Amino acid sequence: MPGRKTGFAFMFAFVEDYLSGEADRLTFDLDFNHYLMEHYPRMERKNAELAECFVFYLAEQGHDVAQGLSDAAHKKLIRKQYNEFVAAMNDGLL
Repeated sequence: MPGRKTGFAFMFAFVEDYLSGEADRLTFDLDFNHYLMEHYPRMERKNAELAECFVFYLAEQGHDVAQGLSDAAHKKLIRKQYNEFVAAMNDGLL
């Protein structure tokens, strides 16, 4: 589980822990929205556009539509959305 990081660093580590297998799906599903609500204000203050992009890719197009998926399909979707988010950052879109 992520340490005492704040904002983006915490949320990146939280998603990466799930994708690497360090956290299970139940933990991810139960804690994602809580952690996002807790850390979003700091994320938004640091970079509002990046914060909105994270919400779009990981929350709206990932976590929020993953209900009912098998564990493998869930992780595949979250990985796809995380990779798309990272690609947007790397391409300079944000």
